[in-house]
Amino acid sequence: MAVTKKGPVLRVTGLAASQPDEELTALLKAAISDSLTDDEQSRVDVRVAVVPSCYNDEEKVALVECRGGVPAFLSELIADPLGESQMEMGDTDINFDQHFFGFTQLYTPTPDAPVVADVIAITGLDGHAYDSWRGEGSLGRMWLRDFLCKDLPCCRTMIYGYNSRLSSRGVDTIMDYGRGLLEELKKIRGTEELRQRPLFFIAHSFGGIVLAHCLVKAVQTMEDDHPTIASLYRATYGMLLFGIPHKGLVVDNMQKMLAGEDRHPRSALLEQIKEKSDLLASQLDDFRNLVRDRKIVSFYERRQTQQLQFDSEGEQRTRTGDLVTAVDSDSALLQLPGNMEDKIPLDADHSMIVKFDNKNAQGYSSARDKLMQFARDAPGAVAGRFARAQNRPKPSNMVPFPRDGAFVGRNDVLAKIDEMHRRTASKDHSRVALVGLGGVGKSQVAIEYAYRAREAAPHIWVFWVHASNAARFKQAYQEIAVRVELPGRDDPKTDILCLVHNWLCDEKNGRWLMIVDNADDDQVFTSTSASANAAAPLASFLPQAASGWILVTSRDLIAAMNLVGARLNVIEVEPMGEREALKLLRSKMQVVESAEGDARALVKTLEGIPLAVTHAAAYITVNKPMVDIATYLELFRESEENQAHLLNDKKARDIRRDAGVSSAVITTWQLSFEQIRKTRPEAADLLSLMTMFDRQGVPEHVLYEGRSKLQFAEAVGPLLRFSLIRAQAREQPEMRLQEQLFEMHSLVQLATREWVKLHGQVDVWQRAALRIMAAAFPSGQHETWAACRTLLPHSTKVLGYSTEKNDEARLDQATIATNTAWYLMLMGQYAEAERIGCSAVAAREEVLEREHPDTLTSVSQLGSLGSVLERQGKYEEAEAMHRRALQGSEKVHGREHPSTFAIVSKLGTVLSRQGEYEEAEAMHRRALEGREKALGLEHPETLTSVSKIGSVLERQGKYEEAEAMHRRALEGREKALGLEHPDTLTSVSNLGLALWRQGRFVDAETLGTQVMETRKRALGLEHPDTLTSVSQLGSVLSRQGKYKDAEAMHRRALEGCEKALGLEHPETLTSVSQLGSVLSRQGKYKDAEAMHRRDLEGSEKVLGLEHPDTLTSVSQLGLVLWSQGQFADAETLEIRVMETRKKMLGDDHPDTLTAMANLAFTLRSQGRKQEAISLMEACVQAQTQVLRPSHPDTESSTATLNLWRLESLDLGT
Repeated sequence: MAVTKKGPVLRVTGLAASQPDEELTALLKAAISDSLTDDEQSRVDVRVAVVPSCYNDEEKVALVECRGGVPAFLSELIADPLGESQMEMGDTDINFDQHFFGFTQLYTPTPDAPVVADVIAITGLDGHAYDSWRGEGSLGRMWLRDFLCKDLPCCRTMIYGYNSRLSSRGVDTIMDYGRGLLEELKKIRGTEELRQRPLFFIAHSFGGIVLAHCLVKAVQTMEDDHPTIASLYRATYGMLLFGIPHKGLVVDNMQKMLAGEDRHPRSALLEQIKEKSDLLASQLDDFRNLVRDRKIVSFYERRQTQQLQFDSEGEQRTRTGDLVTAVDSDSALLQLPGNMEDKIPLDADHSMIVKFDNKNAQGYSSARDKLMQFARDAPGAVAGRFARAQNRPKPSNMVPFPRDGAFVGRNDVLAKIDEMHRRTASKDHSRVALVGLGGVGKSQVAIEYAYRAREAAPHIWVFWVHASNAARFKQAYQEIAVRVELPGRDDPKTDILCLVHNWLCDEKNGRWLMIVDNADDDQVFTSTSASANAAAPLASFLPQAASGWILVTSRDLIAAMNLVGARLNVIEVEPMGEREALKLLRSKMQVVESAEGDARALVKTLEGIPLAVTHAAAYITVNKPMVDIATYLELFRESEENQAHLLNDKKARDIRRDAGVSSAVITTWQLSFEQIRKTRPEAADLLSLMTMFDRQGVPEHVLYEGRSKLQFAEAVGPLLRFSLIRAQAREQPEMRLQEQLFEMHSLVQLATREWVKLHGQVDVWQRAALRIMAAAFPSGQHETWAACRTLLPHSTKVLGYSTEKNDEARLDQATIATNTAWYLMLMGQYAEAERIGCSAVAAREEVLEREHPDTLTSVSQLGSLGSVLERQGKYEEAEAMHRRALQGSEKVHGREHPSTFAIVSKLGTVLSRQGEYEEAEAMHRRALEGREKALGLEHPETLTSVSKIGSVLERQGKYEEAEAMHRRALEGREKALGLEHPDTLTSVSNLGLALWRQGRFVDAETLGTQVMETRKRALGLEHPDTLTSVSQLGSVLSRQGKYKDAEAMHRRALEGCEKALGLEHPETLTSVSQLGSVLSRQGKYKDAEAMHRRDLEGSEKVLGLEHPDTLTSVSQLGLVLWSQGQFADAETLEIRVMETRKKMLGDDHPDTLTAMANLAFTLRSQGRKQEAISLMEACVQAQTQVLRPSHPDTESSTATLNLWRLESLDLGT
């Protein structure tokens, strides 16, 4: 017998239900036959099946299979598969379509038995409502129709069609498709009987995504909104899910096919369903939670699928592309436990997974068995759901606070809660904790989250449990029992905790969210004495049911972790950023435009802590018009007493804050302090100590106070857990590896100090902080700079404490001041170093008396103060300080002690600064001789003396001797200290200066550049030593004729010196002079003169009339006057320079010889040629002996002299 091949199936609608099926079949066949051509009469075999309409009882639908092809009169359906065709059948207009949009019933259920369930099949993307389920065999069996009509005759089985063709210009999104499905469901399940009829869904691929969206939306629908949609979730008993891309679909080939069409409307849909889609991830979490108590059967493909390609010749899409796994098992499975989800692999690709040619196919037999089991079990289960829903109270929101309509910010925290809940809920019961400082807004975030959760899912219960103590926890459970109407709740013998716990564990009671607020005390949950049932702690009554999730708020990280199970389930709630805090302030009070700046400053001052911002807004509002934002800010900044008063004001309250919790900021934190003091007194002591230091960057080693590492960790733990302090790891190679630095909010520090004050412990902890810092702050030498940088804010803090009544504390303070002053001096902060250093001297003199040996030792140690004075150009004061220190050191330690040599060296330096070179050299040689003997030839202090001698020799014009000394110092320092040590760099700089003095400018430039770059990196651009390097390099460049570069260097140095040292500091004046010189060399005489006059005026005032630097200033001014032709004035100045230098430096000093040469030029310019030649001859003779003949100055003077002599011969003079 010949097998007739399958043909396309069409749907016919508009048939009158009043006519019997047989009559309709005959009429329809006749009408079609009348429209066939002669050829078609013998070729086309029309088969008709009449079925009920899903939508009403007045119409019927026919399924027409045309074996042999679609008749010509219906050819328009082939040309336009989405179109329709009409024809007359007697008095009735009937409609043909091939798209099957909407619902189509596939067969008539058994007429003499009730319909057990509705079965709805939803096809996938680019699928067909009928053909997607049809086998590829020659008979073309459609299993939903041809097989289920016999295996599941008691069900109303329907297919759902919708336009998902990629070739169409549809702009639908997942939401649009979901709305369409819901709308059609309203039409086919409009009566109470139909709404309560069990539902089985069969979905393929994208159809499952649409189904999931609909069920999520249905759960959020209230009965009053639409009863059919509201009942959909309860009626749904089970689902067969075939290759559902819960985590996205491989859409690369589809996107490529659309790529040639600019902005194709389907591109947006493909973006929604591609792999790793955020939209699908979010929907998956919701869907997964919804179907935990439903029967889920997930089929997944085990063969790869050929991708779609566009056939340009046939102008159609064909599966001829690469093989890919369209939906892998990870995406196709919901990953629910085995008792919740049956997972069945099928040996088919993504398209064939829903096509079964015969009833023995593996996939069909599995699907049939599941559906038959559904049909047996569903009626009772679904009826029970509807019965319980009618009898039990409706889920409600038990949050005891109104929603804040002006809630602002915290979207990041709310998003994290959602993310963590979804991540955990996908596998099991979910718990998340919000942890942070009191007043940071944890409860406010929880309130907002509760309202949002309820808004998104109105069917869930929201419970609020205040957990500050056991009594309030039990009270909250009692209120839950009343709200959900638990039987036995009024019986005094009932264990209310067990009763509520058991109800919450029963998934039949629906989903719930519980907020456990203020769970700050771990003992409340872990102690059995806190529970009515002495054998079980309160924590055991928090259910771990999959139907619910818990959000905890706590100040204590440990308490939170013990409740939520792991650190990864904890969200740390930080203070608000400036923008969010500003929004919060505006939501609590009116902020006029003119007060925007003050508002911004206020929230910044309050560090973005929500409770503080809200409290300030309330205070300002209550006290208007006397207090506005500016006034509040002014009062707050005025004193610590004002801050404490303002933050402890209790007049205004927040209605969204628990009545048992203070609204005052300081009181809020002091509750945490008290809890810590009672449970861990050593932690309270540590907090008290920390608050005496600066609030930021407190290194752990200063907090040990005799504790071991373990003891310290246990003491600091509660402070970190309660967010009272924060820790940050920093690498401090010079101090300790990976040392922790701690910090606290300024307002927390204030509250802690108030708490310490309340307990009368301020003096105790201030003295402890002084003792610790006196031992901890290093000497200030280069190798301790990293430690000094870290400790400087803390030493500055403790130096401000009053110690008048405690001599021990005063001496500790003096020790801190001495070391701090030395470090600040090295950092170029001279004024501050002087102030702090003087306080140290004064304290030790008062406590120990002036002649006490320890006082003399202290004065000796405070030679650094003389150095500070010297660095500020206060040479006479510095000399006096050093001489006093030297006298004391010689008396206490003796003349040969290293401490004495250190002071001798410093005295030599300040003498050199004053131009007293011979005495300075003597001092340095004494120090060098003593150090070589006591410390050795290569000791750093010995090398310092070598360097100092080199500098004083250079100032005396002994350049070769100076160079030798600087080279020895440099070689030793590189070996002992390293290439980048400040002392090494000083030697490089000094050697460069000595080379420059000898005219070796290229070598000097190389060294100068090296020093400048290293100091910039190590000390910063504005450090005085860096500026000195910049200035010296400018002078070297100038001598090489690189005037523009030199000018830029000198201007930069001058600007930095003025800022760092002041307008009249000697270094600043030197920069003024050097800038004037380079301006003069460029012919900018007026500008140069102004600079030199400023330099001279300052030098005479600061250094005196005969100081070498003052004489240099006089000389430079004379040169610029000479350049402008003002020869008489220039001569007067140059004679002054030459005579004073002869007196101060000697006749043969290079600077004296330079003055002679300058005067000779001035005499010649006035026509006094013979005087000029005589003076120049004397100058050349001396330079040849002192500087050597090859020195640039000697060569220049010799050349000038020879020229003048030649000119004299030519003129006969």
